Order: sequence, then structure tokens, then C-alpha cells
Amino acid sequence: MPDGFIEKLSSFNRVLLTPHEQPDADAIGSMLGLAWHLHGAGKEFKLVVSPKLPSFLEFLDVKGWIECYSPSVHEGIAEWADCWVLADANEADRMGPLKDQFSSFNAKKFCIDHHLPDSPDGQGHGLDAFDRVLSDPEASSTCELVLQAIGIGPHMPLPMARALYAGMMDDTGSFRFPCTSPKVHKMAAALLEIGVRPDEAYRGLYHQGTAAKMRISGIAFEQMQLYCNERLAVMAVTSDDMKSVGAIHEDLEGLVNKPLELKTVEVSALAYHRPDGRVKVSLRSKSLVDANTICRSFGGGGHRLASGATLSGTMAEALDKLVPAITARLEQDLDQ
Repeated sequence: MPDGFIEKLSSFNRVLLTPHEQPDADAIGSMLGLAWHLHGAGKEFKLVVSPKLPSFLEFLDVKGWIECYSPSVHEGIAEWADCWVLADANEADRMGPLKDQFSSFNAKKFCIDHHLPDSPDGQGHGLDAFDRVLSDPEASSTCELVLQAIGIGPHMPLPMARALYAGMMDDTGSFRFPCTSPKVHKMAAALLEIGVRPDEAYRGLYHQGTAAKMRISGIAFEQMQLYCNERLAVMAVTSDDMKSVGAIHEDLEGLVNKPLELKTVEVSALAYHRPDGRVKVSLRSKSLVDANTICRSFGGGGHRLASGATLSGTMAEALDKLVPAITARLEQDLDQ
């Protein structure tokens, strides 16, 4: 973990911050945490997300700093910045429509992330694309890395503390996942001392659902299939399913975790159509099965217990590849 990440970042005058596409709370929280630091240092910055800021995360952007990507507005955004920071991802492929501009960006590129790199030794082409990297796959979240780099003091602005707390809360499953270390609890306690209210953060993250979210969840549960002696749960949601209830992408947030509440289920999979017609798959494992290895075999990745991948072809074709791969890994890991 290189020293001086924040100090070097603070030396630039114009910083562009972007997360992975379809950002979650950790992506938004870590990006806002860095933005608040730059704001305090008197630096110029821009925050751009793709395709948009999920509505349930709008409560974190109290200043309205976050811009939703527009081809006409952001076509030349890279020319403005002297440093580009990718937050909560370590591969340009996860940047969606900003990928090409990032790849041709000639100034400094920074990365802050807690996902597994694209090669075991951390020296794959993903991390090599950056001039400076702050990465630790053992960290609970990218927000934890931001807090580690910046530090927590009594003068931290409350909106900054709230954004970082929310990102850490979400990526730890409300502080219940194995990645929740004593250090995480100490950081959370320090943020509470600044004034963060856990009940407000929880309501902001998880009590913003819609009727469409409930209905698409019902469809997913009704169509759920169990495999491998009910140790694998697979939910498939098509674009027609989404249209039938007026659901949007963010209405699927958190759905993949629900089958893990079943006593027998060790792995949960959610497959759904992306706007480009491909099938996005999210995997979650209770504790024993390596979801990351499965997703890496399909060109994706993430964490050992939470990963994702995107597959070409129809939903049926994607599931025909996915289910045997998960089953094989499940049997291998559970037999050890």
C-alpha cells in the first residue's frame, strides 16, 4: 500500500473523480469522501457517475456535486483534469461509457479500491494502468481505505462522515459480513462521535424502496430455482419482467442477498438483463464458496464472497453456463 496517496492527490489543482458504472453506496461514499477532502484543501474537482446517481443515494450528495454522465456534456471532461481518480474499481472496463476517455487520458491516473486485482500478484494490466494505487483487498470497503488515508478528526464535515459511514455500512452488510474487523468498528464509532446517526444512514440506504421494487422481488422469488440439494439459489429477471412492473435497475439492489436467508443455501445468484442485452450476474456466498473464482472464469470479479460478471447470449444460454460452473465450485469448496 503506497504511502502518500492523499498527499499526492492534494497536489493537483483539478481532480476528476469517477466510480464504476452503476455505482453503489461504497463507490459514492468513497468518491464523496475524497471530494470533501479536496474541497477543504481548496482544490477544484468534478464527480461524474454513469449512468446516473441511484435515487436512494441522493441523500449523501448534499451539495449536489455529482453529475450524471452525458455524452454531449462530458465528451471532453478528460481535458479539464490534471488527475483522474477511479474509486471502488481497479479496471477501466468497469467504467462504462467513460472507459475510452480514461484510456486515452494523458495526465495522472489514480485508483483507490478494495476489490481483488485482475491477477493474484496484483500486477495485472488493470493496476498497471494507474500512476498511483491505494488498494487492499482485505479492507471492508473503499470507504475504509479513504478513512485510513485521510484520518478521522473532530473537524471532519458531517456530510463527509455520513457518506463514508454509509459506504462502509453497505459493503459490510450493516457490519455483519466477515470483512467487519475491529478497525471497522473503531472507525464507525469515530464517525458516530462526529455526529453520524446510524438510524438515518440505514433509512437512507434501505428504506427508499418502491412498489416496483417489491413487485420485481416477488417475481424473482416466484421464479427462483434451487440446485445442488438446495445449496444454490438462482434468480433470473428478464427485461420483460422489469417492464411488467415498471422496475428499474436500482430496484434490484440487495435482492441477491435474500436467498442466503434460507437455511440450506450456500450460494445465491441473480441474473438480469443489462440495457445492451447482455446478462449481468451477481453472486453471493455465505462463507465457504469462492464466488470470485467463479466470476473470474467469466471475465468478471470482485470479492471472495461477493462478485459479478457479464455474459453474452440469451438468459437461457447464460444460465446454462453459469449453473454448472457454480455447482462444480460449490461441490469442490464444500468437500474440502
